[in-house]
Amino acid sequence: MTALKQAEKSFIKKLLCILFAGLILSTAGSINVQASPDKSNEPSDLQQATRTVKGSVKDHTGAPLIGVSVAIKGTTTGTITDIDGKYSINAAANHTLSFSYVGFKPVSILADQTNIDVIMEEDSQIMSEIVVVGYGVQKKENLTGAVASVDLGKTVESRPIADIGRALQGAVPGLTVSTKSGEIGGAPTIKIRGGVGSPNGSANPLILVDNVEISDITLINPDDIESISVLKDAASSSIYGARAAFGVILITTKAKQQNDKLSISYSNNFAWRTPTKKPEQLPGWQQAEINLAGMKVAPSPANSYNVVANMIVDQKTVDGMKAWAEQYGDGKGLGLEMVYGRDFEIDAAGAHYYRTWDWYDMYIKDWMPQQSHNLSISGGNGRTSYGLTLGYIHQEGLTKVNPDMYDRYNTNITLNTELSKYMTVRANAMYTKTDLDKPFMYASDLYDHMYYLYRWQPMYPYGTLDGKPFRSALTELQQAPMTRRKKDYMRLGAGLTLKPMDGLTVDFDFVYTTIESRYKKFGDKVYAYDIFTAHNSLEKLMNSYGNYISSSYDYVYEERGRTQTLTNNIVATYSKKIKDHDFKVIAGSNIEQSQYRYIWAQKKGLLSASKPELNLAVGDATTSSEHTHWAVAGFFGRINYSFKDRYLLEVNGRYDGSSRFPRDDRFAFFPSVSAGYRISEEDFMKKLYPALSSLKIRASYGTIGNQDVGLNRFISTLDGQLDSWVINGVRQTSVSAPTVVSKSLTWEKVKTVDIGFDSRFIDDKLGITFDWYKRTTSDVLASQALPATLGATSPYQNMGELETPGWELSADFHHKFSSGLTITLGGQITDYKTKVKKWSNNSTIPTYGGNGNGWSTDVAVYREGMILGDIWGLQVDRLLQESDFDSNGNLVTGIPNQAEVFPANYKFAPGDVLYKDLDGDGYIRKGVRVDDAKDMSVIGNAMPRFEYGFSIGADYKGFDFSMFFQGVGRRKLWAMGNQVLPGYTAGEPYYKGAEDYWSPENTNAFYPRPMNYSQVASGNYQVNDRYLLNMAYLRCKTLTVGYTLPRALTKKAYINNLRVYFTAENLFEFDNVKPDIDPEIDVRYVGTAADSRNFGRSYPYQRTLSFGLQLTL
Repeated sequence: MTALKQAEKSFIKKLLCILFAGLILSTAGSINVQASPDKSNEPSDLQQATRTVKGSVKDHTGAPLIGVSVAIKGTTTGTITDIDGKYSINAAANHTLSFSYVGFKPVSILADQTNIDVIMEEDSQIMSEIVVVGYGVQKKENLTGAVASVDLGKTVESRPIADIGRALQGAVPGLTVSTKSGEIGGAPTIKIRGGVGSPNGSANPLILVDNVEISDITLINPDDIESISVLKDAASSSIYGARAAFGVILITTKAKQQNDKLSISYSNNFAWRTPTKKPEQLPGWQQAEINLAGMKVAPSPANSYNVVANMIVDQKTVDGMKAWAEQYGDGKGLGLEMVYGRDFEIDAAGAHYYRTWDWYDMYIKDWMPQQSHNLSISGGNGRTSYGLTLGYIHQEGLTKVNPDMYDRYNTNITLNTELSKYMTVRANAMYTKTDLDKPFMYASDLYDHMYYLYRWQPMYPYGTLDGKPFRSALTELQQAPMTRRKKDYMRLGAGLTLKPMDGLTVDFDFVYTTIESRYKKFGDKVYAYDIFTAHNSLEKLMNSYGNYISSSYDYVYEERGRTQTLTNNIVATYSKKIKDHDFKVIAGSNIEQSQYRYIWAQKKGLLSASKPELNLAVGDATTSSEHTHWAVAGFFGRINYSFKDRYLLEVNGRYDGSSRFPRDDRFAFFPSVSAGYRISEEDFMKKLYPALSSLKIRASYGTIGNQDVGLNRFISTLDGQLDSWVINGVRQTSVSAPTVVSKSLTWEKVKTVDIGFDSRFIDDKLGITFDWYKRTTSDVLASQALPATLGATSPYQNMGELETPGWELSADFHHKFSSGLTITLGGQITDYKTKVKKWSNNSTIPTYGGNGNGWSTDVAVYREGMILGDIWGLQVDRLLQESDFDSNGNLVTGIPNQAEVFPANYKFAPGDVLYKDLDGDGYIRKGVRVDDAKDMSVIGNAMPRFEYGFSIGADYKGFDFSMFFQGVGRRKLWAMGNQVLPGYTAGEPYYKGAEDYWSPENTNAFYPRPMNYSQVASGNYQVNDRYLLNMAYLRCKTLTVGYTLPRALTKKAYINNLRVYFTAENLFEFDNVKPDIDPEIDVRYVGTAADSRNFGRSYPYQRTLSFGLQLTL
């Protein structure tokens, strides 16, 4: 039995004991609403003569407050207010009663009367003043690092979102959240202060839930979250060590909440989603006409083109399509059945299809349903608190047949028990189950059904013949079996807090986490007319009906993966105030060990697709597995010092070790320091109050090591493979030459300098925060070209350096009028760019193939001075006109020679692109080196610049309203395929806007003359600035209108709070993307694979309209 398994079993036993003991204590202590005091530990004066003190607790409007904690100060005796806000407690005349309630200022009153009524004031600042930081909390006014807290009320509540990651988009300056498509069940990409921190690894932030890492943020139920903090600089995140090199997202759940009374909350959301933008194709005959015109003038001219096999488009086809459209319009009244002679015919030239189809209308839903439900039960008796939350979300995909489905189930159980004033124990269990069902794809995952649905022109036969379908992506979608991907996440935690002396707390937390993933898929037969094979008669076409799927898809495949992690955190915190000096010291350790096991198996020859099991297949079987493990050990400390709440100092340090590095280089020390000056607290600044309510200037510097540098970079490895040599009838196994490893390899280091200020004006109503920072990643692992005589791949060395300077600005404003109307405004903007400061001797211009940002991890294209994301290309002067040619059709004098950037034997004509001759040599050429770029230049940058968001909100007499906008000020993208470059591939669609091509009647067109480019970005479609996509946008991310029923009304039904609301997500947007594609869509990746043609051919982004209610008993 492995050490991890032994530890796992021991841990689970201890956890069950703690849970059992806690439940006994909870049951015993909750028999009475008013806790029984431990008189042996209470002051002697409590045993003086007591009498009953009664009263009520209300807010400033006179509404009763339910569940207010009423306690005798210095004792454990207490009670809570009832449904009418009333309380009753036994207290002596010299006792002090303490009244506390979340969101209100605490009140203390001497119990010298028997009837005491209390009015509590709201404290809107109380929650925002406390910010969760690394292994602790701090007052916001005393923060010296770059830490941002998320307003959950504005960011999460009432929104029809599937995960917390998407909710953070635009909510925090410096935090970038993106998704490449609107596909359900996927996780967003999250970055802090830059998209590329290092070309090695992902450079993603460390995401922690209650100080334990979680690999997938979509597994967390947003309803379980109490707070979110984003640690952006090294000074605030270095305490988490090597995995926090690029920032930390701290998610704190409600596991430690103290509850004094039973509370039941339920919320739901019913939503309907619809694509933000729908692809609008040109009429079928017009697409064919433009396409045919391009074929006639192509470098290899032709009077026709074939869509697939002998499905031909020639002049006869175009004329037939026009006549069909004039007679039948869109053909929707004709049904699915196709008629030979009317809708298509076959002759010696090929098969002519005249009828056009709107596949989008046939198979894509107008609205996709979604629903979520959350139930929360919490309670306690003053010493013991418990909580149970249940969550469920269901999403359906966009196709009318075989839609994908996503379901997530969440359960979270918490228990906290105060055994004495010196000791508190806690335990929690979290479980998440996700199910994602998708139709099987008869191609790689990169080329899914959406890719092929967007691929063909509308004359492609999506109907039936004799009631039977033609071969198409729609047919495959209809008949495909479903694949099933399931994931189970379980986390068991137990903790202990000791308070051995005044000011000192010691927290022990032990967490066991497991993630199990399962995936199953199998192929089946698909029956249709196989039009991918040429048929020269109707009879042969009809005889082709049958299964056309390759036998290579006759298999069943299953995979299993399991990750187990043990986390032990011990943190001691000591606080001490000596006159004007405040000290806070934290010391602790973080030890984690994890292992991952993965196995897959595939077997061909299914006996029956109705029972897709490995043991019911009779063909060849293949299998493989993987087993990895890692461990980290960190010992950290932090000292906070404050003098007169004006001069602030924080020092952090972590001695961190990682198993990813060589034995002698596993540990390193990473320090950081930050300081702040609350200048507004000086006497000479007091006269500016309340115009200037507060002003703090701060600065920080820190270093963190980066352990995410790829696998086996420090180990010499040999790759084994099955060779083509056969000896004695057996294929032999061979191994590659061992990799060469540099003996001087060491950690990559990430250094951050941050300077900023926090200010508030007009009696705290207006707040402005600014940060300037520079992050430097040094000793970046990279390789350089070495002579082939080395006999191996060039080794990695610590030879690179990246620098990311940036700035962030945020502002907020709130005001409450005497009428009761409250308004809030907020906004933030951030910008950065990453430059390569040091690299190997490389001056090659990076090629940009339209495959998104894949170049960012290709160190072969890195060079000194390069701005990451730069797109090199040609600049377009204009389109050639008839006046640029002489009577013989030759270009006139003065027009640069463009032959090198166009296909061989290309015949130039009016409507072709004229590129700018930047070097003035009379030729248009593409350089390959930066120092000899010829006519190449940087034409844009693929990284988002000037990311921003702003919000407006109001509430009045129970009504609330909020709007949130989010956008990107500048971003460019070079993409390919017919959606963005008409004519890129013959036989593929032309979309709305593609009709704006050059012709003698349209000389001021946007697109060049029709042409067939044979899927090559050449000639008119060299990478250039004219057809570079402008991906900047402004989007109304959320609009919410809600109403909370008066408490005087709801209390009659024993309801503490009832709110109903309506929310619209992605309601509208402003952008200049041409053609009409959602600006947040990006080139789709599956792993590291991408295809430039799939831009715009992926799952669409969606608008969402929803309503729901929030109920608390």
